[in-house]
Amino acid sequence: MRNLPKLAEKGLIFFGFFISSISFILITLSLWEFISVDIFAYGISSGIRVLGSCAIIGCLLSAIGYGIGDYFNNEVKE
Repeated sequence: MRNLPKLAEKGLIFFGFFISSISFILITLSLWEFISVDIFAYGISSGIRVLGSCAIIGCLLSAIGYGIGDYFNNEVKE
C-alpha cells in the first residue's frame, strides 16, 4: 500500500509532462504552418485553444503529481 502514492506521483508527473510536450510540439508546428490548426478544432473552440487547453491540463496533472509527493512526505522539518 505504501508504493501506491509513489506510483501515482510518478504516473501523473510523466503523463502530464507527456501531454504538455506533445501539445507544445503541435502548437509550434501549427505556428510554423507545417500542420493546420483546424484539425484540432472542436465545436466552437478554435484549434489553438484546444491545444493550449491540453498543455494546461498537462501542467495541472504534473502539479497534482508533485503535490501527492509533498502530501505523503509530510515530515516536519525544522
